[in-house]
Amino acid sequence: MKIKALSFAILSSLLLTACGGGDSDSSKTNSNETVNNNNSEWAMYYVGTSTSDPYLFTKIKYSISNKEAYINVEYTADNNLSNIDISEYMQSYLANDGFYDPAKTKSELGYNFGKFTSYTDTVWTYTPQSNSGNTALQLTEKFEKVNLAGKSISEYLSGFEHYAGLNNALKSEVGSYPAYYVQKLQGKTFPEGSTCLRSVSSSSNNDFAYVDLTYDSSIYEPNSYFDGGYKTISMGNYPLYLATDLDYYLESEATTKIGANYYSAEFNKKGTYYTLAEHIAEYERDLDDAVQEFGKNSPEAQVQDAYLKGLKTECALFNKTASVAIDAVR
Repeated sequence: MKIKALSFAILSSLLLTACGGGDSDSSKTNSNETVNNNNSEWAMYYVGTSTSDPYLFTKIKYSISNKEAYINVEYTADNNLSNIDISEYMQSYLANDGFYDPAKTKSELGYNFGKFTSYTDTVWTYTPQSNSGNTALQLTEKFEKVNLAGKSISEYLSGFEHYAGLNNALKSEVGSYPAYYVQKLQGKTFPEGSTCLRSVSSSSNNDFAYVDLTYDSSIYEPNSYFDGGYKTISMGNYPLYLATDLDYYLESEATTKIGANYYSAEFNKKGTYYTLAEHIAEYERDLDDAVQEFGKNSPEAQVQDAYLKGLKTECALFNKTASVAIDAVR
């Protein structure tokens, strides 16, 4: 399961824990003041899957120092850092000027994955790190800042587990972990000074593709992968194969060939390629479809309802005060 550094929007589709939606106005704090680039850190968490794990979640820390961005795995749900493959937590990008890939060596703060060109409380613009020295690609994440004081850790850390775990009727659908998660965090709240960031939108200044370099397979050969046909474009002197049958494949679904190997990819055109509003609307459609097909009280509809409610509450990143509180109940 890959975490794409700072691409919280895309992460949500993989983990269902990266983005959140609306909340009461009293909990939002909107500030565009420039923050101290020399002393910033944020934490991302994603929950485990086994009740036998010593911890409930894995913690990823993002540090920003002198406008350089770093990622470090602080701990894992199974409490075994020796098995960490850092490539599973980093993302590679392909743009017209070539590859952008995170640093391969670890510094005191972690692995460098980019440099900020602009950084405020709610708008982050950065150029991903490139071992080839490429600099043309810029990615921008816009956030909503949320005041977490007094709010439920369970709900804002992983909304789906929270809402699914509160519904005893869903155990056969989602397993025992959500209820275990809720029970372990029952009554745990954030202290004063706790804030989090929710991803509102993601955009880029150029076309680009995410490329998963951790796994190559012949299944990504385009003639066999895209049953409905594909088109080929060139990006960074590499072929990028895009689906033409959009009734089945996502518009962004792609594969690429590097040397003799094929990899999965995800193509995004320049401009805004994700919004929270569209994500919520998609989940609302999924819920409506489940209600129509299976009934309002069906397990299928209730699972979709938990996904939607979770998306509207959970956060992507937590400040240090919130992170300390989360670590205390891990």
